[in-house]
Amino acid sequence: MRTFAPPTLPTAPQLSSVDATDARPRVASLVVGSILCVVALVFIAGGGLALWKHGVDRDGKGFVSFETDELRTEQYAIVGDLRGDGPSWLYGSTVLGDARVRATSQAEQPLFIGIARKDDVFRYLQGAGYATIYSFEVRADTTHAGGTPSGPPSRESIWAASTQGTGKQTLLWTPRAGDWSVVFMNADAGANVDVRGDASAKLPVLPWLAGGFLSIGGAAGFIGAWVLVRAIIRRGNHSPQSEPDKSTRNVSA
Repeated sequence: MRTFAPPTLPTAPQLSSVDATDARPRVASLVVGSILCVVALVFIAGGGLALWKHGVDRDGKGFVSFETDELRTEQYAIVGDLRGDGPSWLYGSTVLGDARVRATSQAEQPLFIGIARKDDVFRYLQGAGYATIYSFEVRADTTHAGGTPSGPPSRESIWAASTQGTGKQTLLWTPRAGDWSVVFMNADAGANVDVRGDASAKLPVLPWLAGGFLSIGGAAGFIGAWVLVRAIIRRGNHSPQSEPDKSTRNVSA
């Protein structure tokens, strides 16, 4: 008489403790590689923008424009700081290079543009009405009411650079250490200053900035891609495989 043992059912493949332990580094590699690729895209985009500004967005005299806007106030002067937020070296000649301010009076009278030390400007305008520029605009909360200035701006000796006249006025400036301000006034120190102007600079740092950004972006992209490919290859090499089904049969007489 023959007896048959029931076939053994195949069992589901199980991950060994070694496989489970190896999966965690692969996930970490995928995350790190993805982050590096995103960082690479950001730096490459920044480098491309710097290259575009350097090679395309310059005028015939080599200046890159920051902003063009209309500035007006019922007071006697419009004052703008030549230094913004951040460290002082950002506003020096190494980064900005030569700077240029251009403006045209919208009123039918000569326009005065001058650059002087900030303390000297506010001593000259003490008690006078003026407005300050914030983010390339004049607002009600940056306007300070007051009386008439002590005299026309051209009579003051505080200006490191100045120009005045009718039509478009252009003032060139090489940044210096310290706090400086640019002032727009009617040449006769009258009220209702109304100008359309723009600020620009040569920005000699742009090609260096573009090269640095593109180099960092390229390096981050290469490392990120290498980490991702390595993680994917390791995952393929360690995929669990099931053993072929086996059944056991015992035969006894």
